[in-house]
Amino acid sequence: TVEGIGNVKKLHPVQERLARGHGTQCGFCSPGFVMSAYTLLRNNPNPSTREINQAIKGGKIDLIIPASFTLRPFDSVKCPCKEQSSGPDKEKLLTFDDFPKFDESQEIVFPPLFIMESEDSDGDIFLEGRRVTLHAPSELQVFEEHLRSNKEAKIISSGLITRLITSHSSDDTKIVWTSTHRLKTLSEVLVFDKEMSLGANLTITEFVDAVDKYCDPMIAKPIRKLFDKYSSLQVANVASWVGGFVSGSSDVSALLLALNPSMTIRDTAGVHEFRRVSDLIDGNGKVKLENSQFIISMSFPRTEDALRLFTFKQGARLGPDSTIVNCVAALHVKENIETARIAVSFGSRAILCEKLWKELCGK
Repeated sequence: TVEGIGNVKKLHPVQERLARGHGTQCGFCSPGFVMSAYTLLRNNPNPSTREINQAIKGGKIDLIIPASFTLRPFDSVKCPCKEQSSGPDKEKLLTFDDFPKFDESQEIVFPPLFIMESEDSDGDIFLEGRRVTLHAPSELQVFEEHLRSNKEAKIISSGLITRLITSHSSDDTKIVWTSTHRLKTLSEVLVFDKEMSLGANLTITEFVDAVDKYCDPMIAKPIRKLFDKYSSLQVANVASWVGGFVSGSSDVSALLLALNPSMTIRDTAGVHEFRRVSDLIDGNGKVKLENSQFIISMSFPRTEDALRLFTFKQGARLGPDSTIVNCVAALHVKENIETARIAVSFGSRAILCEKLWKELCGK
């Protein structure tokens, strides 16, 4: 595997638990479970049940349940009524008592054969293929110069949605992508008294972690609840919040429409502009930006008086699936609802429900 855990003499503890614990699936799902669980254990040798489920989510429920069960012995918290019970117990289909313990100190170092190092890890990246030319400058000035000289270049961050669309397109027209992902200034988190500045390069995972760390629980908990149902952990570790916003991802757009934070926008001439999310999105949920403009950061609230935030997300299944409903409501409540902003998406781009939140005011 790409993790280098393949061994012709014995199974890795993750592989053995899936195989002997009746958790194996097809030739796609099983390697995916192994890679996800192995990565989780390398990052956290004593994961919780929630972390295990988050790591392997995204498959069909009848695949996830047996896989989750077989990986449960890695859980650092044992159930006092079951695993640690001293009384008589019903016969189980499987016990893990004779399974080898996972010892993180004995894990192999990542195979040097698989490590690729750039001669200049901080330099620019230029890739050219049959259909796509990619520029990823490491300096903002170089980035802007490239945009000025390539008027039709498409600005991307992680490029997940753009790459997916391009891979399924039969159009052979040559396209140019200019990526922001190596611009370090766009990866910063600056914390102030009542708000924080979040760089446009932050991934969904980094965004949610920053909210968890710096925001009031009344804001952080509903956001964590929303993004716990966001695609897979692997996608969240790569996809950026700004990419989700600009491409119309309904969960990101619904959240930002409801909270209506301020965006810092820069153009190729170096001019900065500050605009609210509501001023950037038209009535169809599309972001209005000129070709020469790009978002560099967002001012996100850490705390807000009388704010009550509610989130709801429903899909056909948990994980990477087309969302049926995304809803975020930001209400300012004292004795009554003074102001409200409610954004809803039904399988499409998020829009504001103006009639609804006007009706709620004063209730």
